[in-house]
Amino acid sequence: MKDNIIFEADNLEALKELINMGLEEKIDVIPIDPPYNTNIDYINYIDSFEGDSFISFMNMRIELAYKLLSPNGVMFIHIDDNEVFNLNILCKKIFGIENVKLIIWKKNEEIFDFNKKEYKKVHNINVIHEYVIVCFKNFNSTNLNYIKQLKLDNSGKLIESYAPLTSILEFLGSNFSAKEELYEIFDGKEVFRTPKPVKLIKEFIRSASSKNSLVLDFFAGSGTTGQACMELNKEDNGNRKFILVNNIENNICKTVLIPRINKVIEKFGFNETFRFISLY
Repeated sequence: MKDNIIFEADNLEALKELINMGLEEKIDVIPIDPPYNTNIDYINYIDSFEGDSFISFMNMRIELAYKLLSPNGVMFIHIDDNEVFNLNILCKKIFGIENVKLIIWKKNEEIFDFNKKEYKKVHNINVIHEYVIVCFKNFNSTNLNYIKQLKLDNSGKLIESYAPLTSILEFLGSNFSAKEELYEIFDGKEVFRTPKPVKLIKEFIRSASSKNSLVLDFFAGSGTTGQACMELNKEDNGNRKFILVNNIENNICKTVLIPRINKVIEKFGFNETFRFISLY
């Protein structure tokens, strides 16, 4: 694939179109941040499913994503406590029990959240984590690359080093720092309520990609995956291509995702361009 692509489309239709484009078993990395089914009205979708409709919704999309993943491809799915159990079972059904692993991500960290006064509480318990379900096309034949991780040395100072992914991820940005990143890009305006930090997504991509990999995010939201992909390319002189998909609700693709990609290309001097495709 020669160009990065941004789809404005229902992601189910976009996934079918990618298969029609001959990309079956061509995608190496799929980081997605789907609805959490927590009855919260987000800026880009109504996040509320009844009964088992959430799992039915995800099942159709993950089955197609499985077909698109390369033989050693990896999908990273963000989720919280509300649906992690059900979604984990679904992923094991599609990928096989041996190919699904669970990671805990510390979404709140003081080094990033120094201006934040309080965290979400559930019955007076501070909720400082979310989950990432990691789905391998073939776990036994897939060797992940080391990620660039911050760690505390013996003196309590943060140092950067390369290390394997761990089952608990720390120092890769927070929910708060992700919002700060967007505020900076959009001159202090809140344009998207639930972004993920660029650092976190960049390290997922680093772990599962080569320099020429295709990266797909079919719940693209504010476009973090596109920025992360371009940052990693600049860092290691890579030629990864991204495919981002947003639906038409709240015009999020044209008012947030595309402006963000254009702004960071200009701000950071990235060499990438993209092709826009609408399936509406």
